[in-house]
Amino acid sequence: MSEAQTAQSSKSLPSSSTSPYSPSFLEKALVWIFKRVNAVVSWHRLPKYIGAINLDAFRIELRQNNLHDVYPSPDYQGKPGCPHMEAEYLTTRNNDGMFNSLQQPLMGCVGMRFGRNVPRQYTKKPTTEEMMTPNPRMISQQLLARDKFKPATILNLLAAAWIQFQVHDWFMHPISETETYDVPLPEGDTWSDSYMKLEATQADKALDKTDEEAPGYKNLNTHWWDGSQIYGSTEARTAELRGSSKNGKLTVNVENMETFLPRDSKGIPITGFYSNWWLGLEMMHTLFVLEHNAICDELAANYPDWSSEKLFDIARLVNCALMAKIHTVEWTPAILAHPTLDISMHANWWGILGEKLYKMIGRVSKSESVSGIPGSVANQHGAPFSLTEEFVSVYRLHPLIPDTIAFFNAESGEHKATYPITDVAFSNARKPVTDSKLGFADLFYSFGINYPGAVTLNNTPAFLRDLHTPEGRHIDLGTLDILRDRERGVPRYNQFRRLFHMSAVPSFLALVGGKNEELAKKLSILYDNDIEAVDLLIGCLCEPLPKGFGFSDTAFRVFILMASRRLKSDRFIATEWNEGVYSKIGMQWVQNQGFKDVLGRHFPGLRPALKDVKNPFAPWAKIGKSAEYMGLETNS
Repeated sequence: MSEAQTAQSSKSLPSSSTSPYSPSFLEKALVWIFKRVNAVVSWHRLPKYIGAINLDAFRIELRQNNLHDVYPSPDYQGKPGCPHMEAEYLTTRNNDGMFNSLQQPLMGCVGMRFGRNVPRQYTKKPTTEEMMTPNPRMISQQLLARDKFKPATILNLLAAAWIQFQVHDWFMHPISETETYDVPLPEGDTWSDSYMKLEATQADKALDKTDEEAPGYKNLNTHWWDGSQIYGSTEARTAELRGSSKNGKLTVNVENMETFLPRDSKGIPITGFYSNWWLGLEMMHTLFVLEHNAICDELAANYPDWSSEKLFDIARLVNCALMAKIHTVEWTPAILAHPTLDISMHANWWGILGEKLYKMIGRVSKSESVSGIPGSVANQHGAPFSLTEEFVSVYRLHPLIPDTIAFFNAESGEHKATYPITDVAFSNARKPVTDSKLGFADLFYSFGINYPGAVTLNNTPAFLRDLHTPEGRHIDLGTLDILRDRERGVPRYNQFRRLFHMSAVPSFLALVGGKNEELAKKLSILYDNDIEAVDLLIGCLCEPLPKGFGFSDTAFRVFILMASRRLKSDRFIATEWNEGVYSKIGMQWVQNQGFKDVLGRHFPGLRPALKDVKNPFAPWAKIGKSAEYMGLETNS
C-alpha cells in the first residue's frame, strides 16, 4: 500500500492525539451538578433515568482523569503505514490486533503494555516486605476461603462461564521464568511445601526512569474485543484453527452426532486460548466456533462469489461484534441487575432513543449518547487504547465457581449426574459427555438452572485455593489474586477509591456497612488496625452492594469507564460500523441476534426451556423432572 493510499484511508478517522481529553462546558456542568447530588443521594438511589445521566457524568470525569499511557511517548504506538500495512487490513481484523488504529498501528496489539486508570506515581512496585504485609496466604485463608457455598441467585452458571470466556480474549500477563516470590505460610498451614512459591509477573524492559519504579507489563493477548480466544492472536495459530476447512470456517470434529473442538495428541483443545480449561470454557468456545461457521454459511449463501478468506474475515467481524453486544446488553444487566444499569447498557449499544426507534429510523446522530457507541466514530479520549491493570483487578471473580454442578436432561428435566468441579476441569472437561452421555443441549440447560457463587467474602472454592495444574504447578488462587494486585502496583482499597473520585471509608465498621462488628474486628486484626492497608479485592468483597448488583460499586467505577472505552476506541465498532465493512447480512446478524438466538440455533432442544427466558444469564425456569430437584446447585 502506498503512503498516499494510507494517508487517504486515514482521513475519515479521528486523531489519536495524546493531548488530554477536555469535556465540553455542558459536560463539566453535568459533573459539577451530580457531585453535589451524590453528596446527598447515591446514584443508584435516584430515579432510573436520572441515575443513568448520573452514570454519564461519572464517565465524563473518568475519561478526563483516569486514562494514563504507560509509554514515554506516542511514538511507541507506531506511525501511519509503519510497519507495512496491506490494504486488506482496512476492513478486516488483523490477528495480532495491529492496524485497528491506522494512525497508531501498534495500539492495542499483542505485546503492548497494559495502561493505567490511575497516575503512575501511585503504581510503584512495593518492596518485598510491603508485598507480603499482611501475609497474602493468611488473607486467603481468613477472608477468601469458602466456608459454605453462597449462591448468586440473580445469575446462572452460564454467566460464570461467559466471563471467563471473555477474559481469555482480553488479557494475559507474561510470567517470569526466573523471578519468584516465597510466600511465608501462617502457623499450622498444611501447604505442600515450607513456602508457597509463586512466579513473578514478567515486567517489560524499562524505557525510562518511571518504568524503573513503576514497571509496565505486556499483554500476551490483543487488547481489542476481537475473539482471540477462539481465533488466536497470530497468523500461524489462526491458520491452524482453520486447517483445510472451506468457506471460511473453523475446524470442528463430529462425534456421535455432537460437534466438538478438535484435540491434539495430548488431548488439549485446539483453540485460540485454552489456559485454565474446564467444562464451561469447552461449552462457550464450542458454541461460538459453531456460530462463526453458521455466519459463514449465511454469508456464502448470500454472496456466492466471495472467497473463503473474505468469508472468514467478515464472519469474524460479525461474531466478535455479536459477542460484544451480548456482553453489553445481556451479561452486564444480569450481573448488575439494577434498572439504571439496564437503561445505561442498552444506551451504550442503541443510544437513549432505544433499540426500537434505532431499528425504525437508524442513527439520527453521531453522538454516542443519542444513537449508541457503534457507528459514533472512534475516540481515544487523550490516551492510546489499552486494557488496564485496574481493569484486570476488578475482574477477579473466582467466587463465581461453584463446588459442584448438577446435570439434567434438557427435554425431560431428569437429573442425570452431579459432578464436583474438580471432575470437569482440565483434561476432565468432557467427562459429563463421555461418562454420563450428556449432549451439549443438556449441558447448557444444566448451566442455565445451576447457580454460580456470589462474589463475596469467604466464597472462593477450595478447588481454586488448592489448584494442581496439568503442568505441575500447585497454586492458591486466593493468595495469587492478592499478590498480583500488590505486585503490579494496583492501589489498595481506600487509595483506589480516592483516585476514582469516591470517598475513602473512615473505619473497618464503615467498610462493612456499619453493622457487622464481628467482621469489622476480624478485618482490623488482620490489617493491624490500618484501614489504608486493606487490599482492593478485600475491600470490594466487604462493601455493601447496590440493589441487584453482583459486585461492588467501587469495582463498578472501572467498569463505567472501560466498558464503553472498549467499544468507543475500536475502529471496527465505533467507526467502520456499516454494511460496506460488515455486509448487509452481517449487520442484520449482529443487530437482530442475542445469546438466546445463538443457543437455540445450535441446540434446538433448548428452545422449549428458553421460551420464556428474558435474559439467558439469569436463572432459567426448571422444566419437567428438574423441578423436583432440590439440591443447593440449582434454583428450587
